[in-house]
Amino acid sequence: MNTLKKLLNLKWIVIMLILFIPATPSSSRTHDINTKMIYTYEALTEDLYKLSELYPDMLTYKALATTTYGRKVWAVKLGHGKRNILIHGAHHAREWMTSALLMKMLQTYLTAYENNQAINDFSPNILNQVSIWFVPMVNPDGVTLQQFGLHAFPANIHWSLVEMNEGSIHFVRWKANIHGIDLNRQYPANWENLKGVNRRPNYQFYKGRRPLEAVEVKALVEFTRNIKPEIAVSYHSSGNVIFWGYHQWGLTHTTNFTDDYYTIAEKVSDLTNYELEEPAFHQQGGGFTDWFIEEFEKPAFTIEIGSLVEDSSLPLTAFPSIWEHNKAIGLFLAEKTLQKSKE
Repeated sequence: MNTLKKLLNLKWIVIMLILFIPATPSSSRTHDINTKMIYTYEALTEDLYKLSELYPDMLTYKALATTTYGRKVWAVKLGHGKRNILIHGAHHAREWMTSALLMKMLQTYLTAYENNQAINDFSPNILNQVSIWFVPMVNPDGVTLQQFGLHAFPANIHWSLVEMNEGSIHFVRWKANIHGIDLNRQYPANWENLKGVNRRPNYQFYKGRRPLEAVEVKALVEFTRNIKPEIAVSYHSSGNVIFWGYHQWGLTHTTNFTDDYYTIAEKVSDLTNYELEEPAFHQQGGGFTDWFIEEFEKPAFTIEIGSLVEDSSLPLTAFPSIWEHNKAIGLFLAEKTLQKSKE
C-alpha cells in the first residue's frame, strides 16, 4: 500500500513539473501565406511585415510608390547576392492570384533557406549569391476595387468608376488601375503603335495619354533601372502559357543571345508544364517584358498562370496546381543568372 501511495505521489509530481516548467521556444521560424482566401492588399502587407520580423537577416522591403488612395507598391528583396532577378505580379487587378503566388514563393524560399532544403532539386543557398526582388502587387488600388467594389473608395469617385466600368456596378472583370489605365500597356516599347486599345479610361485596354503616365508603372521602371536585373518575370493570368521574346527587337533572328534565351525559356516551360509561345508579330509591345527586352537586351518572360478564364479572377481551387507548377521558378532563374555570370 505504501509503495502504491509513493507511486501516486511521484506521478503527481511529474504532472506538476510538466504543467509549470516553461516550454522551450522553437528555433524554427514560420509564417504561412493563406492562399485559401481572396488575397488582398491588406493580407499581403501584413504577411510582409510578419516575414520581415521573422527573417530580418534575409528579407528587406521598400515602397516603390504610394497610390492615389494611399496603398504602397511594395518591393521585397530576398537574399544577399549582388546580382538580381525581378519577379512581379498583379499588373492587372483581376489577376491578384499572382500576388498570392509570389508571396507563397517568398515564404517558401525563406523556410527552405533556413532549413537547407532543396525545392525541386534547386538549392536555396543560391540566395547567398543572387537576390530575388519581388513586387507582388503592382496595382493595389485596382486589386482592391476588383475585390471589394465601390464601397472601398470615396463616394465622390463612384460615378466615374461605374462609367469606366461601362455602367456596371460589379467590378469582377476590372483590369485597370483606379484611373482606368491598363498598366501593362503603359511601357514605352512601341507604345505609340499599339492596336486594340481604348481611347479613354476604361476597365481594360486604355493605354493612357503617354507612356509611364501611371505612377505604378513609372515607379517600377525606375526601380528596374536601379537594380538592373539579369532576368525578369511578369506574372499574369490566365492561359497556362509563357510568352518570351519581342519581335520589335529582332529576336526572330538567330543570335547567341536568342539561343541562350530560348534554352532558359524551354526549361521554364518544362518546370511549369505551360506551353511556350514563339515570338510573333502579334506581340505588339506596350508591356513590361517588351520594354525590358528592348532596354536591357536580357531575358524576360510573361507567365500566364491557370486555365483560361474570361473577364474574371481565377478560382481559389486553382491555386494548389498553380503552386506546384511554379514553385521552383525563382530558384531556377537565380541559378541561371549565376551560371551566366561565370561563362
